[in-house]
Amino acid sequence: MGSLAAAGVGAAGAATLLDFPASAQNRSANALVLELHRQLKEGFKKVQAGQSDGARQLASMLRVYASTVDDGALRRTLAKANRQQLVTTEMNHGDLVRQAEEFGLNPAMLPRHSIDRVGRERALDQIISEGLAPFMLRVADYTDTAAAKMETLERSGRARPLQIALRRQMDCGTCSDEQSQVANALQIATVVCAGAAVFPPLVELCAAASLTFLVFQSALSICLFWVEVCNAIYNSGN
Repeated sequence: MGSLAAAGVGAAGAATLLDFPASAQNRSANALVLELHRQLKEGFKKVQAGQSDGARQLASMLRVYASTVDDGALRRTLAKANRQQLVTTEMNHGDLVRQAEEFGLNPAMLPRHSIDRVGRERALDQIISEGLAPFMLRVADYTDTAAAKMETLERSGRARPLQIALRRQMDCGTCSDEQSQVANALQIATVVCAGAAVFPPLVELCAAASLTFLVFQSALSICLFWVEVCNAIYNSGN
């Protein structure tokens, strides 16, 4: 995500998410990315305030971001790279915290740093197979689903309509599948950023992958909140 420990992304210009626009190839691309970042930051702020339109905004901007990704170049580059280096290069957790803060996110939402060699291998195979954009679009779809949950809470007022809906389905569900997928999103970002350590042009895709992880993590937070509220209402017996 910006600079990486051990692999020395400093050699790649030590770029951060907010430095990314400077690497754009032309003024229009630069303007697009600046606007994407502005709207993503605005979307994150709305989500923090419990506004469903913030999640919708994140999903929409992530789809636009995905349209800028050159998956062909990414797949070819990673397929030719040293696989061992890609799966062992670690992301600096401090950088991840700083980037989250720059987008107005609470660093407490981030998972603790851990080494998952199997997950890293799986993420690398996924990127080489399909690229990054399809994953970004799936995260956008999930974020729209999270937005729908937020809309239900917004409409509930004193939670009475929500309570009725829950009694019909009799199950608040869990976020366990999403939690494993968010972990994969972090591995994907780590692998792409590891590639940027070796191939500096990938720093733009490192930014895209990292922001996708942050959007997914935010959508997971919505899911966890939904389940908490759902269980509180359903188990209350009111």
